[in-house]
Amino acid sequence: MSETERSYDVEGMTCHSCVAMVTEEVSEVPGVESVDVDLATGRVRVAGAADDAAVRQAIVEAGYSLR
Repeated sequence: MSETERSYDVEGMTCHSCVAMVTEEVSEVPGVESVDVDLATGRVRVAGAADDAAVRQAIVEAGYSLR
């Protein structure tokens, strides 16, 4: 299984609790190896073999939108 890294631009994150919520939701997606959320830029980097649509849905379920 090859690991890939994808980046997502997320809107609506304003604090460290937001970072924790996105990290928790995305981490639960099968195939995600790591999640790195940059609050200042709104960028979420996900490493692993997770399905792109599932990662996007997890971000939405955490209460945020994608740019």
